[in-house]
Amino acid sequence: MSHHSPDAPPATGGRHDDGSAPSDAAASRTSRRTAPATPRTPLVLLSTFVILTLALGWLIGLPLVLMDPPDRLEAPLDLFYNLFMLSPTLAAVVVHLLERRQSARVLYGHLASPQNPDDATSAEAPEDQTTRLRPQSFTDALGITPLRPVSRMISWSILGIMLFFVFSMAALPIGGLLGVYAFDPSMPVFVQDLGQRLGHEPTEFIATGLLVEAGVIFASAVGLVFLHVGTEIGWRGWFFPRAQLRWGTTRAVLITGAANGLWFAPLLAVGFFYDQANVFQAMGLMIGFCIVIGGILAWLRMRSGSIWPAAFAQSMITAATILAYWFTAFGEQLDFRHSTLQGWSGWLLPAALLGVLLLARRRSFAPASA
Repeated sequence: MSHHSPDAPPATGGRHDDGSAPSDAAASRTSRRTAPATPRTPLVLLSTFVILTLALGWLIGLPLVLMDPPDRLEAPLDLFYNLFMLSPTLAAVVVHLLERRQSARVLYGHLASPQNPDDATSAEAPEDQTTRLRPQSFTDALGITPLRPVSRMISWSILGIMLFFVFSMAALPIGGLLGVYAFDPSMPVFVQDLGQRLGHEPTEFIATGLLVEAGVIFASAVGLVFLHVGTEIGWRGWFFPRAQLRWGTTRAVLITGAANGLWFAPLLAVGFFYDQANVFQAMGLMIGFCIVIGGILAWLRMRSGSIWPAAFAQSMITAATILAYWFTAFGEQLDFRHSTLQGWSGWLLPAALLGVLLLARRRSFAPASA
């Protein structure tokens, strides 16, 4: 009996990107036997990845947790943070090496079970399927590749950057309407900072200054991408496609987001991200953030075929944080629990998009064909 989840997409390249069937059955069989397929990774290895990632996160973050607050201010926080962000990649590499030791029948036997009532070719014997499949390469398994077609990777990366710029920008007036963010469209902080840099009244140069600063934000989103690759390789590169195959798309989004949020516990314990919240409130907020935002990132990863669009989107989240300071009123303190893309009011627009994507999950989260 097949254990394939009812809302999980087909695991092979048997259908085109637009969901249409190949031109004939022979072409379908050839594609299905030669395309790299997502393996049905044993549950023990999926659990090992999560446990190992959490353990590595605590191993890196524990020195910060044990430090006295004055000593923590003198610590190389950037070094700790960058090492922390690499822990999902290290865990994925270790667990993937264990995964490769499994038999083809364990990893690819699910391809013998009918996954589409209109697709009779998927009912072939396991031996006929697994002996002809091209297993994932090391980089394919981690989501680093495929990079081709290049146009697909670039277009989805641009979409990821633009989409999260819009999300970051839209979160501010939404927070203002809900009364959790002191939104001021005159951008008093930006104007004051621009005037200080110019040394005179900046009125005539506000439009130029905005264009320059917007260029800086987009350039930073590109330049910071390698800071976020370590996170994406682990959670969305290796783990999410396997969780999706085993549990279906909706539960994979929830499980990946919850585990991703728990991973941040050591950083949350020392005041990263939600410094106005206690650690338990911060954990709840981070899990919510990782489910909503992580679900959009998972969509970018699956439809593009690699982790790069999701990594660029993550970079834009970091780069666009400055927008919250530009548009806040003078004398107001930002509360990231409630406002900006980090707070619950900022999740409303991404959550609406995620809801639409999950309603059409068989198509919207279907893996991109090679």
